[in-house]
Parts: sequence; C-alpha cells; structure tokens
Amino acid sequence: MQSFPHMGPIRADRAALPGGVPALDGVRGVAALLVVLSHIGYQTGEAANGLHGALLARGDFGVALFFVLSGLLLYRPWAIADGTDRTPPPWRRYYQRRAVRILPAYWLVLLVVLLIAVRGDASSLDLTTNLTLTQVYGAGHLLPDFTQTWSLCTEAAFYILLPLVGAGVARIVHPWTRAAALVGVIALSLGWTGFAAAGQLPRFAGTWLPGHAGWFACGVLLAILLEESRRRPHGRVGGWVRDFAERPGTLLALAAGGAALAVSPLAGPRTLSPSTAAEAIVKESLYGVVALLVIGAALVAAPWTPLARLLGSRPARWLGRVGYGVFLWHLLVLDATMRLLGTPLFAGDAWRVGILTVSGALLAGWLSWRLVERPLLERFSRPVSSRRDVSPEGARRDEQHRHERQERRRATARDRA
Repeated sequence: MQSFPHMGPIRADRAALPGGVPALDGVRGVAALLVVLSHIGYQTGEAANGLHGALLARGDFGVALFFVLSGLLLYRPWAIADGTDRTPPPWRRYYQRRAVRILPAYWLVLLVVLLIAVRGDASSLDLTTNLTLTQVYGAGHLLPDFTQTWSLCTEAAFYILLPLVGAGVARIVHPWTRAAALVGVIALSLGWTGFAAAGQLPRFAGTWLPGHAGWFACGVLLAILLEESRRRPHGRVGGWVRDFAERPGTLLALAAGGAALAVSPLAGPRTLSPSTAAEAIVKESLYGVVALLVIGAALVAAPWTPLARLLGSRPARWLGRVGYGVFLWHLLVLDATMRLLGTPLFAGDAWRVGILTVSGALLAGWLSWRLVERPLLERFSRPVSSRRDVSPEGARRDEQHRHERQERRRATARDRA
C-alpha cells in the first residue's frame, strides 16, 4: 500500500520505465472501493441478486489488486539493486517504514472497534492477536466490524519475509529462471488454496500467506520485467512495453475476459458459503491473472491514453492516498449506516446503504490520511528506495556493474559445475 515517489510519464518511444506511475495510485483507490462494495453487497443481501449482485460479490477482487501491487512496489528496490551498484534498502529502515505506514492507523481503528463493536467482550488473546496482526492464526480471533483485516495479516507476513525473498531471488542468475521460480510459487500457492478449501488444513489457512503467495508473486514478476525492460529497452520485454504503451486496452480486454469467468459460477458461490477445491483454485487463478493484466496495463500505458488519464487523474490518485483508511474504517461505517437506516442484515436497501457507507468511508479515510498517516510518514519514514542516478554516466556505470556481476555469477556457476 505504497506508491512510487517522484511520478513521471512513460514514453511510448522508449521502453525504459520511470521511477513512478501515477496510474498505480488510481488502481489502489479502485481496489479499496471494490472491497467496500463487496461488503455492502454481502451485508445487504444484494450480492445474491442478478448480474449486478454477482459484480458486487466479486468486489473482493480488490484484495488481489492490493497484493499484486504490494509485490510490485515493495520488491522493486531489490529488482533495481540487482545487477547494479545499488544496494537493497537496509532491513531496519524497510521495517520501520512498513510499521509506520500500517500500524498507527490500524491500532487507532482497533481501539474504536474494541470500544464500539466489541464493548469489552474480547479476551486477552483476542486483544493480543489483533494488536500483532496474527488474528487469523490458531482458532482465529477476528473481531466484529474488523474482519477485513485478515488480508492485512497476510500483507504483514509478506512484509516480514520480503527481505529474505529479495535475497533469495537475487541468487538466481537468469531473469527467465526467476520467472520460472515464481510460476512454481504460484502453483504451490494454488495447491495450498485447494487443500484449504477441501478442509484439509486449519480453519483460516486459506487466508494465510501461502494461500495468496501467488498474487504477491505476480507483483514480483512485474517488478522483474519492469527492470528488464529498463535495462534492455530493445529486448523482448522492452518490445512488449512499446507495443502496449499506446494500446493498454488490449491488456484490459484480456482482463475483462478473465473477469467474466470470475463472475460466473465457475469461481464458486457469491456468498460466504464454502467453495469446492476446484472452485477456490479457479477463483484464485482468475483473480491473479486479471490483477496482473490490469496492473500491467496501468504500468505501461502512455500518459495520453484514456486509461492513464483516468487512473492518473487527481480524484483517482486522491482515492488511492486515502484508500488504506477507507479499508480500515468501512465496516464500522457500514454497520453504523445500517443501524441509522434501520436496515436489518441481508434485508436489501443497497442503494441508500451504499451511498452513505461509501461517503462515510471516504470521509473517514481522508481524516485518517490527514491526521494520522501522512504526519507520521513525513516525520518518521522515508521511501525505501533512493532516487536513482538517471544521467548517461550513471546509466553506463549501472550497465558496467551489471555485466561484471553477470560474469562473476557465470564464473561461480562454472566452478560449481
């Protein structure tokens, strides 16, 4: 849930990609809004009605967008460091930034949940696990109006392991070998998803990092391809970037096809009823593919294309900035809205509930950003990756260091053989 600083455009006449892409902020905002709409659909019962209900039910696709974005944005400093004289972010600074980014705002909402929704009916174990983002482990300790935080537990697990992942991936010499390794991670993750849906793993195991590691792997793959296109603008990946820069709609059309399948019964029930192993695997796979295509389209779209203009617009980027607060507060706002309107659970009234909930969640997210998140980030946190030297001399140094590193790796491989 972070963005690149120092945003800049992507030029269609070159495959080198910039340090930041405004459209990704818009994608984050869309993801937050989709999560809110999915919960509105479930709690009003509208998810069971017609095509629009199916679309509401599949709003949990926003979680896949979040996870793929995290894989892309957070792994990128390691992708940049590989083959250059740059070093990955120090672990201490990386963990500090992650903690400052998510914990203060999270703990504030947790306090409100304990005071308003739980009202003292929480055990010490409930409190401990929710404070430490471990509430999905063991028997599970998700609190009322705070159940969406299962995904934050999974995000936190990825954050903790990422430096180890970065170090491990860096030991794989060839980019396509890395891609194959990531495909293996995706396959293992889908296997975990199937076993969890079949009831062969602990109760909440489907929400754990192994069950969604494939989505993070898609983001890591995008980060690797991003750097490959920057270093070899006339290579195969660079050619893909040039091809899709002016035609990102091609990727979106493919994503729409996958989304149509995800909305169908192939991806399981719309409600919280259990899915079969096959349905869970299909849904997980489709969500990952669609998220990869959507984020890939936003990543390479030339700035004059409608997609880049829409997702990079000020409203879309504002929604991305407040998205974390929206995510944290929206179930509390939804519960308060239904109480205010006197709407029982699953009793409909989706339009009124939806308008008031979205408005209230956006207000809460904006206040969270202005009063909690931004001040703390400005005071205690800096980007995990420093600005790169993009001068011709810096580019030549990077290229020289990359060749030297590759030669050392080839020599090591020959020695081992």
